[in-house]
Amino acid sequence: MGANTFFQYVFLYNIPLFQSHRDSTMTLIILNILFAITSIVLCCCAPTSYNYHFCLAILILYIVQNVLFFYFNKRRNWLGFEFFFAISFAFTNFIYPVFYFPTRPDYLFFSIPFNVNVISRATAIAYFAYAFYMLGATKLLKMKREEPVSPTFKFGINQFLWLFVITVVAFACYIGLGGWGALQDVYSGTANIRDTGIYSYFNNIFTIACYLMAIFVFRIKKQKQWFYLLFICVCMFFIISTGSRSLALGLALILIVGFNNNVRRFSILEIFSLIFIGAFLLFLVMRIRHSQINSETITATIQNIRIENIMDIFGDLIVNNRNLYVLVDYADTHELTFFHGMLIDIFSPIPRASSWLVKIFNEPIELLHGGDLPTYLYLGSGSVWGLGTNMVGEAFRSFGYVGTAISMMLIGQIIKSSYYYSYNNCYAYAIYYLFVSHAVFYPRAPLLFDPRTLVWGMLLIFVVYSITPKKSIQDEKNK
Repeated sequence: MGANTFFQYVFLYNIPLFQSHRDSTMTLIILNILFAITSIVLCCCAPTSYNYHFCLAILILYIVQNVLFFYFNKRRNWLGFEFFFAISFAFTNFIYPVFYFPTRPDYLFFSIPFNVNVISRATAIAYFAYAFYMLGATKLLKMKREEPVSPTFKFGINQFLWLFVITVVAFACYIGLGGWGALQDVYSGTANIRDTGIYSYFNNIFTIACYLMAIFVFRIKKQKQWFYLLFICVCMFFIISTGSRSLALGLALILIVGFNNNVRRFSILEIFSLIFIGAFLLFLVMRIRHSQINSETITATIQNIRIENIMDIFGDLIVNNRNLYVLVDYADTHELTFFHGMLIDIFSPIPRASSWLVKIFNEPIELLHGGDLPTYLYLGSGSVWGLGTNMVGEAFRSFGYVGTAISMMLIGQIIKSSYYYSYNNCYAYAIYYLFVSHAVFYPRAPLLFDPRTLVWGMLLIFVVYSITPKKSIQDEKNK
């Protein structure tokens, strides 16, 4: 093959205008391999002190890679986990060093001391992790199967009614056992989120059942959807009134992606409008979460809001840049923790496992639970409020460079696999949408995706199918 022929194959034949879908996906794989190699070089060449231009170059590279990813995948449905995760990952890892550190270095929690000399290298590590995540998320695109059109599995009204009953009963038990007041105390700063009782298990069941209702609501007949959609929205606003945003945001993401996939595709303008409106509402909740919600509190909060930068409304994500720096700095001076720092996450599907692990290892719970180390390093054990964590930082302090690359590739593979198999398997369908529900908060969460939600969610689906008479399931299939 001559040089001109090789050039045409790589740079001309692979342009989407001149190629088949299979060729375009192969081009994307090649590009993402090059991005991954570039990320390794950046980690090796990272400055030992803050460098604005280095961080800016990484942000530009990140944007270019995502633009290419979504452009080459324009034939498939682009609105899903990857889209929301990419936006959140940018704010969680790349925005502070470029837009805040030069002019507002003490923004929010950044006034708490940290080693500023790791900023550039930590930013390179974040891009390194994302590049390998993208490589994992791209590899399965080379499969010869066509893009799924609509789900083939059946999840009818009979199964959905059982989910509804479980949700209502679990919520009633949660309220009756004092969970509502306890949750308000946590977000007002007067109680520790770990001070839980039996009501916490009903809260977990209620949360997971709510997620599953949102996941499957567009799989039932349209004339029956509106009541359940209204019920889900009531649950969202009811929970958010305590100051807790994760369930409300998760339900909103599931409904947005589910509507887009099953009812009507959103335009780009509609999506970005929803993003900014949602970000502002979450920002508002963050500002008033330490007070009892009433009309006077909301009015006073709105009047006192001062936004110096439009990106301030994403402050709840931006502050987690600090956790990246703290965890990278910690990894530089301590041995890798491997799975020791996430034992509680691994065994979270087992009730009371956390207390057993604390007794077995005789260590503070913060050292066994992913996500608590930044808080522990600054506030010690038992703090009633936390600093959060960072997905990349957790991976790096646990596994180093090699382990971070492998773990992020696996996450990309799992998400892409669940997406492709979701169209003929209800369990894969639920797993994918559970990932969607955490797409925004995942970059600021522990590396392991909430094992309890996944395991209990799959068990709940199994129970719903098991208690539904086989005749009614067959009737649903024949409709």
